[in-house]
Amino acid sequence: SETDAWATASIEERMQRKFDIKRIRETIVPYLAQHKDRFFGSVIVIVPEGALEFEPLTNIIKEPLNAAYRTPAERMGFLTIGAGENIALDGQHRLLAFREVITGGTELGEYAHKVGDDEVCVLFIEFETPEKTRRIFNKVNRHAKPTGRSDNIITSEDDGNAIVARWLLDTDRGAPLAERDNNGTKTELVSWKSNTLGQNSTHLTTISTVYEAVRDILASQGFEGFDEQKNPVAPPDAELERAYEVAAEWWTRILGLDAFANALADTSQVPNIRYDPDHPHSLLLRPVGQNAFVKGLILALKRADGALDLAEALRRANKINWASPAGSIWTNTIVAADGRKMVVRKDAQELAANLIAYLIGDQYMTQAERDDLYHTWNTARGKDTDTPIDQLDDPSLTPED
Repeated sequence: SETDAWATASIEERMQRKFDIKRIRETIVPYLAQHKDRFFGSVIVIVPEGALEFEPLTNIIKEPLNAAYRTPAERMGFLTIGAGENIALDGQHRLLAFREVITGGTELGEYAHKVGDDEVCVLFIEFETPEKTRRIFNKVNRHAKPTGRSDNIITSEDDGNAIVARWLLDTDRGAPLAERDNNGTKTELVSWKSNTLGQNSTHLTTISTVYEAVRDILASQGFEGFDEQKNPVAPPDAELERAYEVAAEWWTRILGLDAFANALADTSQVPNIRYDPDHPHSLLLRPVGQNAFVKGLILALKRADGALDLAEALRRANKINWASPAGSIWTNTIVAADGRKMVVRKDAQELAANLIAYLIGDQYMTQAERDDLYHTWNTARGKDTDTPIDQLDDPSLTPED
């Protein structure tokens, strides 16, 4: 879009995407200016036809080369770029971020003054036709496969929540979710290869679910700057250690619930319990149910405002019936009408969390909060809370208490 011909180009000829200045300034610039180990992949540049001249080493070194060097020397050498417009076909946002850092000053971060000396790989392609250029741009961007969520959690060194989540699986730390010995057999509690659990999986949960729980727990406990999307630099080591202690305490206590304690005693039964909607522990062994549970637990404690501690909240949660057959209180929240299929929508999890918070500590809810839950829960279950009950023609629309 910075080329001379952009303003008069047809839609077909406009190959580049609109720049996301907010992303550049809030994500890429801080990464460059505040990271010692910053790294970017290749930038692809289109240059005018005939603008490139390559001179192999064999044209410059006159002395005979050893046989092993002759062929490589023909591929190595010096590239001279002639006059004309050079267009960043891929890497526009990175280039703009470099410009922002280099011209922005040291206040952007402690490494800002070094960014100008960074080495970046550039791939030069001579222009041939607009069709070829469009095709290259399309394939580079369209088929670039991003890493999965599990991989992001496992590999991130800047997302504080991901770091703490991984530490919870660390055997050397004696972490609550670490692999453990179960009757002489090494047992992994957390599946870190997938965001879902297979029909026969004996894992208690997934790394994605642990991450979600850590994020919610730490946010509720006042930890800030742990979300990589908001802060691209990892929190200080001391703060990470403190966060781990908090998360580890929560998970240790959560694993003390009957549903998890029984599962840990015999992990071979986990699949049977998880997929048996009539079992009173079923929902707590499903990732969606675990997400809703942690959110509901946090909400109950927040409403209690100190009048309820974690131990008491979990004691109460232990009495909840987590069975989810058709027609249970969970139907049409995070469980579909058939009682088996899980509903992963955000609003469904929020409704289930609100219901859990009510079951744990209804006395800490205001009347307005109770009324809202009554209306939202019944509406989700297909009931009519707007029409007076004595005026309902269809009894099946009668709201439930």
